[in-house]
Amino acid sequence: MPKFWGWLMVYIALLGAAFAANVPTPSEYLKFTVGADRTLADYHQIQSYFEELAKDSPRIKIEKLGKTTENNDLFMAVITSEENMKQLDRYKEIAHKLADPRGLSQHQVDDLVRDGKLIVMVTCNIHSTEIASGQMAMEWAHALATSNDPKIERELNDIILLLVPSLNPDGQIMVTDWYRKYVGTKYEGGRMPWIYHHYTGHDNNRDWYMLTQKETQAVTKAAYIDWKPMVWLDEHQMGSLGPRLFVPPYTEPSSSSIDPLMWRGVNVIGANMAWRLEEQQKSGVIYDYAYDAYWPGAVDGTAWWKNMFGLLTEAASARVASPIEVPQTELRGGTKGLIDYRVQTNYPNPWTGGRWGLREIMDYERIASDSLLETCLTHRDDFMRGVASMAMTSSKLGAPGEYWKIGADQNDPYEGARLAFLMRDQGVDVETATNADGRPEYYIATYQPYGRYVNEMFSIHRYPKIRAQAGGNVIPPYDTTTWSLPLMMDVKVDRLNLDNAAAQKLKPVTDGDWPQGKVKGSGPVYAVLRNSNQTSALLNDLLSKKANVEVARDRFETNHVSYPAGTLLVSGVDMIALAAKYHVNADALPEKPNVAASKLREVRIGLYKPWLASMDEGWTRYIFDQYRFNYKNLDNKTIKTGRLRDNFDVIVIPSIEKTVIVDGKFKTEKDEMHYFEEFPPEYAGGIGKEGVTALKDFADAGGTIITFADSGELLADEFNIPVRNTLQDAKSDQFNCPGSILRVELDPNNPVNYGMPKEAKIFVEGKIAYQTTIPATGMDREIIARYPADSEDVLISGYLKGGEMLENRAAAVSFSYGKGRLIMLGFRVQQRAQTEGTFKMLFNSIYWAGMEEPTPANLNAGK
Repeated sequence: MPKFWGWLMVYIALLGAAFAANVPTPSEYLKFTVGADRTLADYHQIQSYFEELAKDSPRIKIEKLGKTTENNDLFMAVITSEENMKQLDRYKEIAHKLADPRGLSQHQVDDLVRDGKLIVMVTCNIHSTEIASGQMAMEWAHALATSNDPKIERELNDIILLLVPSLNPDGQIMVTDWYRKYVGTKYEGGRMPWIYHHYTGHDNNRDWYMLTQKETQAVTKAAYIDWKPMVWLDEHQMGSLGPRLFVPPYTEPSSSSIDPLMWRGVNVIGANMAWRLEEQQKSGVIYDYAYDAYWPGAVDGTAWWKNMFGLLTEAASARVASPIEVPQTELRGGTKGLIDYRVQTNYPNPWTGGRWGLREIMDYERIASDSLLETCLTHRDDFMRGVASMAMTSSKLGAPGEYWKIGADQNDPYEGARLAFLMRDQGVDVETATNADGRPEYYIATYQPYGRYVNEMFSIHRYPKIRAQAGGNVIPPYDTTTWSLPLMMDVKVDRLNLDNAAAQKLKPVTDGDWPQGKVKGSGPVYAVLRNSNQTSALLNDLLSKKANVEVARDRFETNHVSYPAGTLLVSGVDMIALAAKYHVNADALPEKPNVAASKLREVRIGLYKPWLASMDEGWTRYIFDQYRFNYKNLDNKTIKTGRLRDNFDVIVIPSIEKTVIVDGKFKTEKDEMHYFEEFPPEYAGGIGKEGVTALKDFADAGGTIITFADSGELLADEFNIPVRNTLQDAKSDQFNCPGSILRVELDPNNPVNYGMPKEAKIFVEGKIAYQTTIPATGMDREIIARYPADSEDVLISGYLKGGEMLENRAAAVSFSYGKGRLIMLGFRVQQRAQTEGTFKMLFNSIYWAGMEEPTPANLNAGK
């Protein structure tokens, strides 16, 4: 009998080896060497290989998460043992119970840990030039699918791996196409002249709490609603001249609102990664470097507040798939955690230079990925219990009966609903009830597993003043210092307690609980307020159909109801259907009111798009598409050609440095290297002097130019207008506003501010404060928005140093220019499509260009 069992084991081993031999490696399947210099698999090839792997191996299943912005498949590979694969629904159910352990005893939690599997998510290539992890993912998946190594088999028995080879398929395709086109030329490995996502570029990893993009929506649903992974690793790349790989622990600052257990778990994973890399003589591994633990906008950051052990790795980059040679003299530190490039406790074995290519990056990432599974296997029970523990702690930060309320009385009721449904789509429990007049209101219980996340998103923030040494400067943030959604969206929220009777009237929110757009009254003219962003979508629909739309230039009263300046007066349309479609309310009036009004026509918009790719342009384009604006992109050649007024009424220049606009090059400081890598000739340069002249001619002939933040420098320097940026030469130790929400006072009579409150909450990142002076005869200037006279009133949320330098300065100004107008918005009103509370300032700036001279009030009466 013992001899029989021995032969049986040999037979099983041979059978496994034969199975593995029949599953092609990525290189065998694709017929080129994956990881070789100047060789890339594009996303379609990666997807094809994973589908082949799933067909050949019972350990892999492909799950389609949805379509991308450009209609590619966004897929995830589920990798686990064959036995586990048969019971995925059961293990999902256990994961859901651990993620929400309210009502469970510790004994029940222990039973779930014993019976469940640790679900681990690994995502790759969200930033498309950071391309190695998606290539590595194929090799890693092949090893997991075919290996008979007992260690891997144990890992797959206790772990369900969710592997996403690319979080940005569209960008991966763009990058591989661009790279392949120029291999063998002097442009090989160079940057693309457009962003590597249709709308967001690098900012796609800034969208995880706003969910504007299809990709973030799909992956958020997979992670936070469908699967509930306990551990989530996101694999990135960084610059080429520093360490070779960052692993956790993170650097300072860290948020005090994150469960401390999070860092214990994340640090265990990072420490083992560093250990295994060191064992395999991979030098240049660092921790406590560059990447802080304060901000929730990225993949790993959002997970921290949702009780998932989230972490990232950052590998040094090559030139996409082209290797580089780095001499030791070029290696540098220069950022927090490594000021000087030398041996430190967090960097005990510095890389000393040499060759660095795609294969080297893949090897480092593969060791880190293998280490992740090893640590997850070793600490399987700890991570599973840890998730339940953090979820319970998060719930207890609130209390039964305590809620965040989003009431119906908002400047823009639709935005209140937007916030509620955004929370629902994040996996938060959201409930609703109607108020006394039948309008929906929304309630979010603080006593829930994602209560910590909701509190973070709804609160006012104060950036921690952490210093590396006594008397030193405050450690700067990695990204912004605030993300308060109610402030950015201009939504009022209250934290309150409900009694049992009120709480029992609540029901889970559904898609039918959006506020309904209605028409009140009867009559031939409809009055529509401008307080809702949705009004712009409605208005653009009307204008595209040549509907009769006028803008009231003054306040008026009808039927004892007062309407503000800017109210739309619409006639000759089926407003009942349109109001329902766009969730907008309208009042039907018995006759046209006796008020001065301007007929409004559709505005032809040109959106400037430089060849030095601009994420701000991409976000602006996204917003224009969402709200149905009539626009076309303008490149440098089109602007230099001139005669812009023939085709455009408005030119919008997103926040772009003047040197990029004019010269096609980034601005460099005196102590910086002035080297600039050339583009192919058709993408080189900026608008030049000819383009500046063409823009002046455009405005002089009646066109409107709108600038955001940095691009205002172009108008201030080149258009001879009486304005200066008083902060232009301020040093960071004098003034610093690294992404904060500030208070400004608005002129309610200015058309840019129609529908806005008297005080606005604006997002400011940078140093811009305008000072105007008296212009020459024939030029008018208007202060659209100004900072308060007392600097103590300026900062609402985030961090601000030198606030006194903003006192009584303008945040937004406009000037007449010939027959046209210049509008300088000194901040990004559409910051990453998150600041919905100030979108109207952009929309109104555009509509101002479409407003004809007003008809006097007495000529309107009764018509």
